[in-house]
Amino acid sequence: MDSGAEVRWTETASPLGSLLLIEGDGGLLAANFLDGAEAGSTAEQFAAARSARADEQPAALAALSDQLGTYFAGSVPRFSVAIDWTQFEPFQRRVLQRCATIEYGDRISYGELAEEIGAPRAARAVGNALRSNPITIVIPCHRVVRSDGSLGGYGGEDAEQRKATLLELELSSAAAAA
Repeated sequence: MDSGAEVRWTETASPLGSLLLIEGDGGLLAANFLDGAEAGSTAEQFAAARSARADEQPAALAALSDQLGTYFAGSVPRFSVAIDWTQFEPFQRRVLQRCATIEYGDRISYGELAEEIGAPRAARAVGNALRSNPITIVIPCHRVVRSDGSLGGYGGEDAEQRKATLLELELSSAAAAA
């Protein structure tokens, strides 16, 4: 972002902990669990790394907060927020763009995702790209699992439990809707 740029942020509650939502003029930049961090200072650090200023604006992110609430209530949301894909290096962008298309309640393996983006031997690199996904749930990296069906990694506190909870939420919601 250029000098004088602004990012808008808000904190929103979820059953798995508070989420920090940050957007810039190009779209959503982050939707991350705070895991005990203070939202304002985290947003300030995020903005400073982009030569921007952070401005708390809950109204600017209200639609996404509502959509996340719908998600955690067990309904299948359609996240309507634009994502700022320019923040990612090309490989991570390909990984995350494909990940963003994984349907609610579905799962795919790291290897399958690597193959689908044209890098069949890059399952570990796919995992690394997902590990640094700053837009959790909206870009559903929790839907990517190991080839044997086990969970694999996920970021933050209680990472494995959080990933399992998200997948269970989706599976039970999908089963109830069927």
